[in-house]
Amino acid sequence: MNILAVFTGGTIGSLRRGGAVSPNGESASLLLGQYQKTNGAAHFTVAAPYTILSENLDISHLKALRAFLEDELQKGYDGVIVCHGTDTLQYTAAYLDLVFGAGDVPIALVSANYPLEDERSNGFKNFEAAAALIKAGEKGVFVPYKNAEDGFVTVHRGCEVLPHLPLDDRLFSLFDNTYGTVKNGVFEKDPGYKENAFEDLSERELSGKVLWLRPYPGTPYPGIPNDTKAVLLEGCHSGTLPTSNDDFIRFCREADNRGVPLLLTGSQPGFEYESKKLFAKLNIRVLPPMSPIAAYVKLWLR
Repeated sequence: MNILAVFTGGTIGSLRRGGAVSPNGESASLLLGQYQKTNGAAHFTVAAPYTILSENLDISHLKALRAFLEDELQKGYDGVIVCHGTDTLQYTAAYLDLVFGAGDVPIALVSANYPLEDERSNGFKNFEAAAALIKAGEKGVFVPYKNAEDGFVTVHRGCEVLPHLPLDDRLFSLFDNTYGTVKNGVFEKDPGYKENAFEDLSERELSGKVLWLRPYPGTPYPGIPNDTKAVLLEGCHSGTLPTSNDDFIRFCREADNRGVPLLLTGSQPGFEYESKKLFAKLNIRVLPPMSPIAAYVKLWLR
């Protein structure tokens, strides 16, 4: 296999030095050396378009990664493995899925819950699973990730990975719709995987600001910045919003008056609470079921 290994930092690209975990170029040699020792021959081309802790990810990094990959994907690789921090992995995964997911070269994003030198780290397993996915010839953008309680690596589609729960490094797919698993170095597609309508946004560029709000009791609703292109509202688990709250109503009216669309994620047919009946009056449009992060990135690309 001829694989492009892209290192962008994060825990998988870091080591613990001087009491802190920070990006360290030695991690690439550690990761690739362990892979070659365990799995045998494979040719890796190593690149590092930027190096950050992923909590510092912003649009400039996503644009830089896309531009880099657009050039590299013309060079005949069997696949690409992007080593990335876990904190914001879902954002890059959704973005790459939307702009590269229809291509012929598989892209897998891998991360680590602990530095590679820590015996608890899942980084090696995730990387091995990414290579197995590429070897199997799957097409698309994926996130292989081993949760601590599992004896295998789960493979998620890039657009379907959910945000982390608080204080929890596990990853899950929307509606538990996982793409497959890697067990003993072999990829198996989940026979129950449901292909959702894929949206190819490869002709779009990231632009404008999206204001993402998750209402909670006592939320102070802000003024809407002048350069806001859309507001993403994340509903409660039942897809509801505080539509009788005076400040929320004021916020929605401000958005409507200024022509800023209000879009709700996390709602689906059923659970027809009284509060939902006011969505139309407040000009709130309900998005189809999708990961909130995928909804956020799609709005960036609109």
